[in-house]
Amino acid sequence: MWTSSRKRLRRLEAAWQQPASHSPHFPWVARYYNQVQHEPAYHRLPDQTWEDLNGELLFELLDATVSPVGQQCLYHRLRSPLADEAALHEFDAAATLLAQQPVARGQALLALDQLTADEAYYLVDLISGEPLPILPGARFALLLALGLLATLLGGFWLPLLWLATGALALINSMFHFWQRARIQRIVRPLMQLGRLHRAGRELHRVALPLRPLEQLAAPLARLGSILRQVAFFQVEDNLAILELLKALVLLDVLVYGRCRVAVQRQAPAIRTVFEAVGYVDCALTVASFRQRYATCVPQFGPAAEGIRLQAGYHPLVPGCVPNDLTLTGPGVLLTGSNMAGKTTFMRTIGVNALLAQTIATCPATAYRAPFCRVLTSLTLADSLPTGKSYYLVEAEIMRQLLLACNADPGSYLLLLDELFKGTNTRERIAANKAVLAYLQPRSWVIAATHDGELGALLQARYVEYHFCETVTEEDWYFDYRLKAGPLTTRNAIRLLARLHYPAQVVAEAQAISATLAAREQPDFAQPTTPEALIAVAESSSEDNILG
Repeated sequence: MWTSSRKRLRRLEAAWQQPASHSPHFPWVARYYNQVQHEPAYHRLPDQTWEDLNGELLFELLDATVSPVGQQCLYHRLRSPLADEAALHEFDAAATLLAQQPVARGQALLALDQLTADEAYYLVDLISGEPLPILPGARFALLLALGLLATLLGGFWLPLLWLATGALALINSMFHFWQRARIQRIVRPLMQLGRLHRAGRELHRVALPLRPLEQLAAPLARLGSILRQVAFFQVEDNLAILELLKALVLLDVLVYGRCRVAVQRQAPAIRTVFEAVGYVDCALTVASFRQRYATCVPQFGPAAEGIRLQAGYHPLVPGCVPNDLTLTGPGVLLTGSNMAGKTTFMRTIGVNALLAQTIATCPATAYRAPFCRVLTSLTLADSLPTGKSYYLVEAEIMRQLLLACNADPGSYLLLLDELFKGTNTRERIAANKAVLAYLQPRSWVIAATHDGELGALLQARYVEYHFCETVTEEDWYFDYRLKAGPLTTRNAIRLLARLHYPAQVVAEAQAISATLAAREQPDFAQPTTPEALIAVAESSSEDNILG
């Protein structure tokens, strides 16, 4: 049903200002990223880090895209951090322009609104340069079509040939219906090429000062040359004449063969238009995010200046308490009880670093840092299919981080939560001390732990911060404020009392805690060489696995 441009624009503006929550089709949304993730890039966010930073929820929060192409480009952008300050400044300028110029924004929204069908998710199949699938037996289609026409015409001189015409008509019809469903499935992305072309052409006509749009003239012209062939699949024939011709002379099979060649030849042009359209949709999304949340534009500096975050918060946490952090030479060691805010704070650091290098936007008052690759170990689990214990999974992940930092020192930001908690206390503290001491000169490290002993063991390399809670006889609460220095209070057993555990349990726990505290002595040996460190990570003996 036809809708006026004014009504469409009102609807699109409302959705841009307050995007309705919707469940993205993640297998479809990730198709562009999966297609190109093996191409050279500064960094691709590993699956573990993407999960640790709640990547899918972060994507849903940001997603105010209009088109499936924009969704796919946004997902790819979030998982592909850049180390290109000029490109990030350009993207920031694009988002700022679309936020501040309602007319230009409205034209962009209307252009993108033409490309909303789910079939547009499949456009990515056309940008790889790989040929579309070959139809079984397609090489015989031309012979069958010519044979039917030849016998049909020849029958006017030799009517006996019309018997062959009938036989070929039956064979061709069977061949046509055998191929029809396959062709309809394969040409789904082809059917969206016209919409992609129109969206790109209208964005180009708007003449926004965006570099991807300024380079569209030639690719649009080349893409237009394919559309005349693709248009064949979009023709509707109420009288069934075209369907009869398709069946008798195999028109759909023959046209598909020509489209295969054209699409493969023009794949670079299709990709250029695809990425330009997606770029504008992503810029609109970021402009929307900036309208809805308190953000800043990141600044990038040399590694010597360190990482400085002011009033950083996590956009996925309602009412998140903002915190500041300055990370220079030493690493940061976080202590505090569960639920006090350690892991959320580390995710806040990771999300700010990620968004700074992907969409040039940080949920903070100020952010300045060198370019860095974010890697995490926050939410690991054992692996039943492979029979690997939690400790072994964690040891393997940490080994990968060690090797990455060795290969490219100084370029990683590591966020580590309670390392080696799958083993006993003595070996956990020993391994933690060795690993963290080894990593600190090679990367930016923020690590959380419940082992207060690590602060003293690592005081030459790490600065301690903590989160704490307040427990009273009536209540307990967290302020979620980052505080300098080590945690000096212990409230776990007091919290049990607050939860009305039996008095006998609480009293015995307090007595045992006091006895253990009196016996604590740091008498364990520390592996400190790189060889010993790698041995800890690679160890898979039964003793280490079970702790």
